[in-house]
Amino acid sequence: MANRIEPVGLVEIAARLGVKRGTANMWHYRSTRGELPHPMPEPQWTVSGQPAWNWPAVQRWAKSTGRAA
Repeated sequence: MANRIEPVGLVEIAARLGVKRGTANMWHYRSTRGELPHPMPEPQWTVSGQPAWNWPAVQRWAKSTGRAA
C-alpha cells in the first residue's frame, strides 16, 4: 500500500489513536511551537480551514514515538 492517501483531521487522529481530541490538538500545537522532540508530521492539506494529515504518516509517527501500539 505504498503511497496510500488517507486524509485525517485531529478528530480522526484522536479516535484512531484512542486519545481525546484535546490530546491530539496539543500534539499539533506543541509540534508547531517546536516543543516536542519528535514533532508530528506537517499537515499535508487544509480542509474547511483545518489542517489535515495523511494517516500513514501520522501512524508511523505515533508508532515511532510510543503513541500507538
